[in-house]
Amino acid sequence: MARYTSAYSSFVSRLAEVEILRRSAREKEELNPVGLRREINALCRGAIVLLNAHLEAYIKELGEVTLDSIYKKRVSRNTIAPQFYYHLSKDILDELKETSDPLKIADKLFSFLQSDTIFWTLSGPFPQPLPVDRFNKGFSNPAFQKIKVYFNRFGYSEYKDDLAHFLRADYRATINMVDQLVDTRNKIAHGDPTITKTPTDIKDMAMMIRSYCNATDTVFASWCKNTLCAIR
Repeated sequence: MARYTSAYSSFVSRLAEVEILRRSAREKEELNPVGLRREINALCRGAIVLLNAHLEAYIKELGEVTLDSIYKKRVSRNTIAPQFYYHLSKDILDELKETSDPLKIADKLFSFLQSDTIFWTLSGPFPQPLPVDRFNKGFSNPAFQKIKVYFNRFGYSEYKDDLAHFLRADYRATINMVDQLVDTRNKIAHGDPTITKTPTDIKDMAMMIRSYCNATDTVFASWCKNTLCAIR
């Protein structure tokens, strides 16, 4: 069995992009910190946006790996949390919930019956691959609370406690860094020109986000093995 999931391995590989930007900013900082400050800030802001994107992609890919494993390993549906089914069909079910016109309700219900009832039974394995894009829909801006809620789509409600146990004294600082990354990225995305980090800040942030993903990969994969199926 591999030590980490393929999602984590891909995340680590993509961190090289962040390091390229950070190293370039560091070189300019050493050369001329005042005269090149605009270039330094631009590189650091870009590194933050990339790091945030890679964190979000990691969580989604971890979900994709899990969905793929559930199907390929023929996990029995009676072992899967009820909310999992809701998120498989969330787009149609939410449209039904928000519709009051009888004709539109009927059309959407027929659409659901034709496309999704194949998933909605509590016996046997899933007969076809699970819709990853639909299951992941709505997850973005990967703050810690949103990641916690995302994992609960699978029925993993112990994530926060498991992560705290794994990280021990580093737990609070680590999840604070996740939230700081997302907050900083959002301010950059909304055009705040004053928000940036130094190359040293980027290095510390990337190291802690990697530690967070490492811990998440460990506890989530362990939960999956004990509850659903192995994913690594």
